Amino acid sequence: MVKFYARSIAAICMAILTMPALAGGYQTNTNQSISFLRNPSQDAVIGISALYNNPAGTAFMAPGFHMAINIMNVHQDRDVTSTYAPFAFGAKNNGATTKTFEGNADAPILPSLQFAYNTKDSKWSFSFNFGLVGGGGKCQYNNGLPSFESAVSALSMVASTFSSKDLAGNDVHPFKNGYKFDTFMRGRSYQYGFQLGAARKITDNLSIYGGLRLIYATNNYFGYVKNIQLMTQDNQYVSARQWINEQHNRLEEIKKVAPAYTAQIDNMHKAIDDRGYQLADMTGNIGLNCNQAGWGLTPIIGIDWKINEHWNLAAKFEFKTRLRLKNESYNENTDGHGLDKYNDGQTISEDIPSILTVGAMYSPIKVLRINGGFHYYWDKQATKYGDENKLLSGGTWEITAGAEWDFIKGWTISGGWQTTRYPNTDAYMRDISFVTNSNTFGFGVKWQISHVVAVEAAYFQTLYNTYERTQADYNGLAAKAIKSLGYTLPTGVSAPQALVARDIIKSADQVAGTDKFDRTNRVFGVGVTLDF
Repeated sequence: MVKFYARSIAAICMAILTMPALAGGYQTNTNQSISFLRNPSQDAVIGISALYNNPAGTAFMAPGFHMAINIMNVHQDRDVTSTYAPFAFGAKNNGATTKTFEGNADAPILPSLQFAYNTKDSKWSFSFNFGLVGGGGKCQYNNGLPSFESAVSALSMVASTFSSKDLAGNDVHPFKNGYKFDTFMRGRSYQYGFQLGAARKITDNLSIYGGLRLIYATNNYFGYVKNIQLMTQDNQYVSARQWINEQHNRLEEIKKVAPAYTAQIDNMHKAIDDRGYQLADMTGNIGLNCNQAGWGLTPIIGIDWKINEHWNLAAKFEFKTRLRLKNESYNENTDGHGLDKYNDGQTISEDIPSILTVGAMYSPIKVLRINGGFHYYWDKQATKYGDENKLLSGGTWEITAGAEWDFIKGWTISGGWQTTRYPNTDAYMRDISFVTNSNTFGFGVKWQISHVVAVEAAYFQTLYNTYERTQADYNGLAAKAIKSLGYTLPTGVSAPQALVARDIIKSADQVAGTDKFDRTNRVFGVGVTLDF
């Protein structure tokens, strides 16, 4: 009975959980410096702190050594508020059909380092950048997610259709709608980027850059779904296997005192085994503990045109990174449950998309700099496991703007804005890992202590839009339930209508569901730059 649920619950609950980008595309952290935090528009800035955003611009720095050391503290909240009628059957939900599932992601220390050496003839700049270019922390859901609970709640409804026979041959329904279970999920993701490159002045006003970034990725996913219990007709919560064992024991006791019913009892044993153990299998414990690691290379090219003392234009292109991750897994009872992605020894695709950035900086007076930029990410062309990238509507794009003002000698204040628009679709959105359209604001201060040392501090806040998705058949559970019960869905009949027609679920309202995806993000950062 209901073979799909053992697979569906596992696949939903143990799907990929990562810490998406803090700023930038789905997999790309563009916040590589405190200068970026205090002004996200860095695409045409010249300076060591802008090495990640405008590497060609380093050629216009003074001869000598330049270094920036940055430390950031990141906190994110990810909440999904879901409405699904079967949630009312949950023992901990007090009859409520709407529930908020909270996730917290933290990166207490997110470091980055930029280093460059400019030759005495001011022709060459050799540079190195280290930072977490993707991932950057862990995310934890202590009470699961709507995809977790919806599968279990729908399982409860389907289990209520389970029947066995009494001694008189009448149908007996041991379960009714009601469930309890324990679940937990934690994901940790780090993508370390080591970038080497060189910028060369072609003329006094034009420079080009070529570089290569080595990315080493390491992830861990740990989670479980266990202790699934169903409500019996006498309002007790028991595991399906416990119920089966109790029924077998009860039948054996009857056989002892009423041997004339041996044939019927043996048939009842068989009926319980045929259907009951399927029920037991679908409510069995599932555990995931998977480590992933792999590496990739990102070729990078850039150009900077310093037109005059007022204008600077720049562009950068990062080629697609072919990233393959190898699994080392210590899973429990995951075979055949739709978790092939996490099988021990499995290699999966997690490409990082190509990125184009262009920017301009205008300085009307020496102490004021105004910045603008545009970014585009080829997300749909970056191969993902199961071709998930093809579910996107296109690529991510961003627009940035900001300004810096040297308001008194040695002191600079700055602020900036970035808007990000993702190609999300209802089919692509996952409650386990999601990001929505956003507007980001950063501001901060820089103190040039001497001609050698400067310190910076910044605050960076992202305001996300709420993404709402309504599904007539929530997470596809109703259609799967029909199939699991042995029915064929009639052509042209929707899953809710079919369910109502067969009295599996009494109302279409118990089939539809709505998710509202919300996020918050804030970053504090401090850093020091050295020029010598």
